[in-house]
Amino acid sequence: MSILVKAPAKINLSLDITGRRDDGYHLVRMVMQSVDLCDIVEVDLCGEGISLSCSRTDLPVDEGNLAYRAARLYLDHVGVDKTKNGVSIHIQKRIPIAAGLAGGSADAAAVLVALNSLYGQVKPDALSNLAAKLGADVPFCLQGGTSLAQDIGTTLSPLPSPPDCFLVLCKPDVGVSTQEAYRRFDDLVQVSHPDVDGMIDALADGNIDFVVSSVNNVFEQVICIPELDHIRSVMNNCGAMVSCMSGSGPTIFGIFRKEAEAKICWDHLAQIYNDVFVTCPIAYGCKIIENH
Repeated sequence: MSILVKAPAKINLSLDITGRRDDGYHLVRMVMQSVDLCDIVEVDLCGEGISLSCSRTDLPVDEGNLAYRAARLYLDHVGVDKTKNGVSIHIQKRIPIAAGLAGGSADAAAVLVALNSLYGQVKPDALSNLAAKLGADVPFCLQGGTSLAQDIGTTLSPLPSPPDCFLVLCKPDVGVSTQEAYRRFDDLVQVSHPDVDGMIDALADGNIDFVVSSVNNVFEQVICIPELDHIRSVMNNCGAMVSCMSGSGPTIFGIFRKEAEAKICWDHLAQIYNDVFVTCPIAYGCKIIENH
């Protein structure tokens, strides 16, 4: 039995940090959006133990990979004897790694979806609770669409989808440590907080102009990406209504009314950067595309 799951990336239309818990975790309030840039995760029941392979050789294929840990967590939860019932996982990567797009979380969520289809023993709320044990973005990747994420990012409230638009995602070839990004935020003396409520109202109104006017990311006050100004300039010159960093970066997204403008932007950026994509918002998270 083999299951193929489409695992979408996410962007943050609005991202704010509202505090910090006693255990050190930061409290966030953000609007998350699934986009049609997806990994494909294949899960088979075979042999024994957990085996993982990936189209990228620079990713771990053991406990260091969140998808591996997702399989172990699910099988332990439902009481499967892994010495008799093995799982084989293959990840076809398209989402850039360490990009602020939740690619690893999406792959982990896809494994949960696949295994729950195969075993069918975990109800949606319980599956979301399992996802939260793996990471703050995994529950959203499981649910997908458009959501307000609160607490540490695991408390989700569905929101209306944004109006039709096109996105260009561009990841410069630099790394950003999420831990370092939060540390820098903690050192800020003054913070300009994004208008998350304004984004929620704009989505309810369904007006793309109101949506783009509310796009903001508090991490842009502390993350200095040398290429940011150049990417923004190209996006703006090609007709982007707004451009913003996703998560703690380094990926920058631009929102366009017209697909033709987005494709022209892609053409310019792809001459300089390796990871550039034209995509669009979608109203779903991880979903099965093949079962055989």
